[in-house]
Amino acid sequence: MNDYAAGLPSPLSFLGLGDVLARKLELKPWSASILPILHMVKISEGRTKPEMSNTNTSKFGPIEITENMIGSVHLTFLLSLPGCHSQSSIQNIILGCRIAGGLIQKQVEITEEPPDGRIFTKIKRGYAIIPPTEKKQRLIASGNNDDLVSIARMLEAKFANGDWLVPVSVGYKLIEDPDDIKVRKYSRCDNVPHVFAEPVLGIAKLVSVRNPQLTQLNGSKFKSSLWSWDICDDLILGHSTYRTN
Repeated sequence: MNDYAAGLPSPLSFLGLGDVLARKLELKPWSASILPILHMVKISEGRTKPEMSNTNTSKFGPIEITENMIGSVHLTFLLSLPGCHSQSSIQNIILGCRIAGGLIQKQVEITEEPPDGRIFTKIKRGYAIIPPTEKKQRLIASGNNDDLVSIARMLEAKFANGDWLVPVSVGYKLIEDPDDIKVRKYSRCDNVPHVFAEPVLGIAKLVSVRNPQLTQLNGSKFKSSLWSWDICDDLILGHSTYRTN
C-alpha cells in the first residue's frame, strides 16, 4: 500500500485499474467505481529475483519489481464503468494490465449483475473492503504524528460491530501544484503532469459478503459503498466519506 500500511491490496490499486480500463475504452477518465472482495490473502517473503515473462522479442524481461514482501490474492471485484456496454471489451483489455504490483496473466471471468445488494448473495464467501460508516472512524493522516497516533488508537479495537477495522491507503496529498509543474523528463504521459504527493492513511472495514449491511444495499447506498475518486483541495481521495475529516 504505502509507508504506513502493508499486507492487504489497497483499494486505490483497484481504482487505478478501473481508471486504466476507462481510458483504454475511451470513457470518461476518473469515472470508474470499484469494490474489492477478498477471498484469500496469503503473505510470503519477497523474491530475490523478479518473475520473468516472454516479451515477444525472443527475450525474457522482468514483470515486477523485487519487493521485501509479496503474496497471492484470490478476489472478486465489483466494477462500475459508466458508458461501457460490452463485457467482451473489458475481457480483452484487462488481460495484461497490472494491479497491486502484479500482472494479470490469466483470463478474468466477467459477469453482469444488478447494481444492488443481491449481488453479494451470489459471490463466494469473502470480505469486502468498504469505507467506514461511522464518523469517528473517518480519520486520515498524511505524515502528521498526532493523526497517525489517533488512527493507531482507533485500530486497537480491531472490531467494530463484528467488522474488522484495517489500515488502508485512502488517497494522496499533493505537495506540488499541478498548474506550476513543468514537463519532467521520462514522464509517462505528455498531457498529464507528474506531481509529487504524500500517501494518505485511513481506516476501512472488512465486511462479510453475507452481512445484511451489504446484502440489503440498494440505490444510492449501494453506489456509495463503492470506492471512487474524489478531489478536495490538495487531496485526491479514494472515497468522498473521508472529506469529513
